[in-house]
Amino acid sequence: MVNYRSIGSATFDRVMINERAGVSISRNFGTQLIEKGGFDNMTFNKKDLRNAIAVERRKTMFEKGDAVALEEYFKAQRDLNGDFYSSIERDEEGILKNAFWSDARSRGSCKYFGDVISFDTTFSSNRYRMPFAPFVGVNHHGRSIVFAAALISHEDTPSFVWVFEEWLKCMGKPPKGIITDQDKAIGRAISIVFPWVPHRLCLWHMLQNASRNLGKLDEWKSIDTLIRTAVHDMLDPEEFDEAWCLVMDKYNQRQGWMLDAYDKRRQWAPAYNRGKFWAGMSSTQRSEGMNRTFKIHVNLDCGLTQFIKNYEFCMKIKAEEESKDNHNSIDKPPKLDVDKSVLAEYVLHTVYTNEMFAAVVNERKGLTHTNVTKTNAIGSLVLYRADEKLTSPHWRKRFKSYVVKVDKVKGEVSCSCQLFEFRGILCRHILKEMDVEDFQFIPEKYILDRWTKQVRSYESVRVSYYDPEETATLAKAKELSQRHNYLKELAMRNEAAYKLYTEGTDSLRLKMEDAVGIRKTGEGGDQSICWWDPEARNVFGRRRLRPRECNERALKRASQPAEDGAIKTPIDKRHVGRSKKGPYSIYDKSKKNQACNHAEIAANEELIRSTYGHIPSYRARQEHANNVQDARLYSSSIGPVLEDIPESSQINLSEDISQTFDYVTFEWNTRLGGRLTM
Repeated sequence: MVNYRSIGSATFDRVMINERAGVSISRNFGTQLIEKGGFDNMTFNKKDLRNAIAVERRKTMFEKGDAVALEEYFKAQRDLNGDFYSSIERDEEGILKNAFWSDARSRGSCKYFGDVISFDTTFSSNRYRMPFAPFVGVNHHGRSIVFAAALISHEDTPSFVWVFEEWLKCMGKPPKGIITDQDKAIGRAISIVFPWVPHRLCLWHMLQNASRNLGKLDEWKSIDTLIRTAVHDMLDPEEFDEAWCLVMDKYNQRQGWMLDAYDKRRQWAPAYNRGKFWAGMSSTQRSEGMNRTFKIHVNLDCGLTQFIKNYEFCMKIKAEEESKDNHNSIDKPPKLDVDKSVLAEYVLHTVYTNEMFAAVVNERKGLTHTNVTKTNAIGSLVLYRADEKLTSPHWRKRFKSYVVKVDKVKGEVSCSCQLFEFRGILCRHILKEMDVEDFQFIPEKYILDRWTKQVRSYESVRVSYYDPEETATLAKAKELSQRHNYLKELAMRNEAAYKLYTEGTDSLRLKMEDAVGIRKTGEGGDQSICWWDPEARNVFGRRRLRPRECNERALKRASQPAEDGAIKTPIDKRHVGRSKKGPYSIYDKSKKNQACNHAEIAANEELIRSTYGHIPSYRARQEHANNVQDARLYSSSIGPVLEDIPESSQINLSEDISQTFDYVTFEWNTRLGGRLTM
């Protein structure tokens, strides 16, 4: 019966915690069902739970407007920390249009890692369908970090101009690089607010657009092969331009998408962007990954107030992850086998964070199939040619060549692969050249403070979702839990121990209630209930599921009818399904599309040679690669026969490798200290 169904306060608190964590109502109810031991012990059903959660979600709608609640939240944050920045834009009628905010911790982190940001607006956060636009970067552990966030009403140029201007007011300086998708409104806003900031378009979206616009052509497979070869293999801008024009002429695509992409090539082609620092990012993968994180914890039916709470919950998760990574980098060094014969690895294993050092180790592994040859010397400048064997079966001998320059007098090194300029990690070609030139130390300019494990000032900033001193509270809770578990084990030994435990806890309960200030009935409290049962405990009251007609909330709701134009109908979720997959590509990594046989590979290589063989520099590199003699491929050589190179050790300069790490474990027992040199 309805009158006898109820949800206790403790149970409801646990239910709302699960709700904030993104647990569905069905699983939420199943958790309570298992905890209470079956339906016979349940005091509510699934519909009751669904109604109670819905009432909690709609609570702010009956008390105050979302815009007012958002302003109050911003004011409370400024009272907590004066460095909190927020701004709200309204239209002529005073209705909320856009909102921008950044807490003190995020502003502090931007001073260290705000050189490159990713900006994306693909996620609609609430019932008003206001796009959520986070400013995302990369921290010293290679993880995504949020610097600021905005809610915008329209994805047009004036809205984005306002958001970027607020960024300048908040941070005090523009970023050194920004990555976005191909939204024209965002591009125009960047040209207005950040005219001198390099603006890069997402490479992944460009290749997807190629499939979407050219996938219906009969020659699409050949075009796809040539486009990806030009994007990933052409090292020089002139090479890329000539290769792209050859594809347009060969397949009569001097108009449409290919011409438009060629006009924008400076904003997306790796050949034009490898010489600039992008923290390893070539796509908006960071922003989209952060959007997926928010999508897990944010319900699209929620208001702005609930969205802000969920936003804080996600930020708390990211802050805890960073705190854990900081602790692991200092107290739990990387479980990697450090090769002390490689200077960079020996020096950087005490300086860089675990994740960044793993990237250095990955480059060191590439030394096993990299060879350098001295080609020329001009004064103190020495030129080398680095030949690297690429991932391929043993019956196909493929090499790539790079030019390495070293000047020991000036302490400068560079490589034509430009991995250090792009990601801030010394490439395997430079590591090999340092070994040949017998470097005794690494120049300071090649050890980036951005990747080091040093303590940064923002880590001690207290904000609403993260308190550095909270670890003391967690330690107390852990101690109390351990004390209780130990006493519980003793009480189960025999009846005498059980009697001592119950008498002691009864006496302790009364003293603690007096210390806390809880009102009780009589000197011994209410003896008619089991005080240890959370469902029977009536100290803090109960929560009724269905309020009576004379309930205060019901009366308030009846006296204040909904205004005209208020949203009453459920949210329209049509046309939001998964997008259709694009045309087939031989480069798809799914198992279904990995059926490329040797004949297809040979045909693709012949297509590439016949198309790009007229480019002098590309033809010279291919001829050199075909003539490279790798002694490790022959059984007469000393040592094992090298038949295949692991794919994980191959460089792909066009892929976002800033959050991909794969390394073997090694046990360390000593705490690492400062920077070392040989």
